[in-house]
Amino acid sequence: MSAMAVKREWTYDGTELAWLRDRLGRAESGPGHVVSELVPTGYEAYVRIFHRFEATDGSGRSRTWQAWAKDSAVPFHAELSHWWLRDEGCSSGRSLWQAEDGALDDSSRRALAGVLGEVSGDQVVYFAYDLAALLWGEDQPLIRRASLADLETVREAVMNVVGQSGPEFWWPQDRSWVVTTDYDLLSTYVGCSAKTAERLLGDDELEALPVTPQTRVDWETEQPHHQ
Repeated sequence: MSAMAVKREWTYDGTELAWLRDRLGRAESGPGHVVSELVPTGYEAYVRIFHRFEATDGSGRSRTWQAWAKDSAVPFHAELSHWWLRDEGCSSGRSLWQAEDGALDDSSRRALAGVLGEVSGDQVVYFAYDLAALLWGEDQPLIRRASLADLETVREAVMNVVGQSGPEFWWPQDRSWVVTTDYDLLSTYVGCSAKTAERLLGDDELEALPVTPQTRVDWETEQPHHQ
């Protein structure tokens, strides 16, 4: 999670990201990074959505974190790190299973947008690229306004500027929820109402678990006890 330590070279004052950045941080110091550094405080519920693992052997297979955790004899829980999943190499010498960092997989992203669309209707949604814009040499955060239905159109429109990552942050006009996909993490985090969290956790297309603002999000979490 080294990208979180990059020093930002711009101010958020007067930008559409200012409200969000003002509500990020942690109340007490401690090891690693936690949800409240990614998602604004003040929401009823928080959810972790795991990025789906895809096979690197060209077979088109996918694998859930829960299934791989079970095969690795470690518990599936809110602070699970991919480092604790048993590596399975393929003929190319690299890991057989890989998840995209900084971007939800296509099926999960569509499912997430679908659930949130039911919550927010057709109101304007903000899609923001912050750290990605900095790392790609932009002079300021990149923010687009569109409907949730236009999420893929937005991603395609900025691909030449910030690559295939993100959006890092997206939220509706009423700020009733916020989605954060950090540039170098393998999970996406959502702050929302308890009712919206219930919908996300109950969606069959999403692999998700409830978290709290104090839940660790970095890759250096303590290895869980084996089952």
